[in-house]
Amino acid sequence: MQLPNVIARVFQIVFGAVVLGLSITAIKWQQHGSAPATSSYCAFVGALGMLAALIGAAVTFVDRIPDLIMAIVDGLAAILFVAGGIVSPLDTYS
Repeated sequence: MQLPNVIARVFQIVFGAVVLGLSITAIKWQQHGSAPATSSYCAFVGALGMLAALIGAAVTFVDRIPDLIMAIVDGLAAILFVAGGIVSPLDTYS
């Protein structure tokens, strides 16, 4: 078992859950009209981060999943997390 990978995936699940929870809370606080699209996007990114962490944990224990698939999933999750981090504060000022 690769302990550093497991520790990283646990942190990824925790931070994905935090992003998802905060985004859903922000959506619930919306009283007039619909919630901004950025809040929904950030909720999606949080859920995707948790899914990527679960896939990464599966790669640790199942050898049949190619490393290239995990690299693509991690790269996509990283790009979407960065995009969510850039877009989310911009919504506050509009």
